[in-house]
Amino acid sequence: MFFTFMLMMASVFAAQEESKVTLGHNLSHEKRDLSFEETFERISKKIKERGELSYVSVEKQLEYLNLLSEFGLGKFLIERGGVNGYWTDYIMSYPDTEHSDRLNAMENFLLNRAPLILATQERYKIFKSEMQKRVRDGASFMSIPCGLMADCLQLDFSQVTDFSLTGIDLDQESLDRAADNSKKYGLESHSSFLLRDAWNLQFHGAFDLITSNGLTMYEPDDARVEAFYRECYEALKSGGCFVTSFITPPPAQGNGCSWKMDAINKDDALLQKIIFADILDCRWQTYRSEEKTRNLLKSTGFTEVEMIYDTARMFPTVIATK
Repeated sequence: MFFTFMLMMASVFAAQEESKVTLGHNLSHEKRDLSFEETFERISKKIKERGELSYVSVEKQLEYLNLLSEFGLGKFLIERGGVNGYWTDYIMSYPDTEHSDRLNAMENFLLNRAPLILATQERYKIFKSEMQKRVRDGASFMSIPCGLMADCLQLDFSQVTDFSLTGIDLDQESLDRAADNSKKYGLESHSSFLLRDAWNLQFHGAFDLITSNGLTMYEPDDARVEAFYRECYEALKSGGCFVTSFITPPPAQGNGCSWKMDAINKDDALLQKIIFADILDCRWQTYRSEEKTRNLLKSTGFTEVEMIYDTARMFPTVIATK
């Protein structure tokens, strides 16, 4: 089975096949026309022209912006307004993150206190736990967008020998890093990587499990999200499992908020808003209720939809079965 699957992957890698695949744009961190310095100045100018906010001064916002510019993750957020595979892995692998003992005040806040990032880190552990339950001989897993594909590569495959892992991403750098990561874990012979659009997967009944850990939080169009869910549904085998997630609406958005406010530090939540929304205008600010997400999944054919919430009920894990 594994040999047959690898032959199929080899044919997909062929240049003439790849030339037929239409690639979309990167939702999470597409490079902007401006340099880092130009983007920094544009954000500074926006803050000054907007003036005081009722909950934070111009001076304090500029201070936060300067702190963000002092470390790699902050610089990437300033320049791109989102995170790529490397920085996603950096966030989710904390405290095993490189240089975690030398964080400035802002990076320490992001990795240790920002409620959404804490929910992301918890959600990542839930993902891996649910995926581990489904590791078996003959299993075929796909991760999209795969980033460094740690969600698959860090699973324990020691009790099985026949399995395959496929990473899909629009970022060639992430795919290259994921390939290197597969070698680090000794899983390169089980792993394949494709530069491909999530809305044009071109797979039918190929996978036992598909994981997607945050793509839809960058996509505000419900019809596009539904179309992505349909691509994943089509790519799954009968009885296959789709493990994904979404961000629930914050209190300011009114109906649909499921946040557990007694589990969230309100000062940290406000500082998170100032950084991600007011200063950086990050791309991941798309929220959906559980009801909306269930409806979108069921409209594409998923029959069973289970929700597993993080402690703060901000970033639930979805287990949808075909």
